[in-house]
Amino acid sequence: MAKLRAITGGKGKEKTFALIYGLRLYPTGEVTRVGEGKAILRDGTNSQVPLHLIEGTRDQIRAQLLASIDAFFDIYSHDSTELTAATNLQSDGVEESGC
Repeated sequence: MAKLRAITGGKGKEKTFALIYGLRLYPTGEVTRVGEGKAILRDGTNSQVPLHLIEGTRDQIRAQLLASIDAFFDIYSHDSTELTAATNLQSDGVEESGC
């Protein structure tokens, strides 16, 4: 499994950025629309897509993003891992399980 690590800062001269991204696996054809942090599924239900934040220089963000994507697929690479099930969301801030 890929190991995530903090990437140390540069010399302070490089411009820094913030990247917000979300990852979640769904069966093909299940998602009909994508909104702000959510996916609208074929049966009309909403499913939350967790958002993540990475800050740093472009090189730091790129390195951390690639490591995060590798870790995501390491965790969810097994055929026995169940994909996201459709659930109705309530706006109570509780994250639903799934990948």
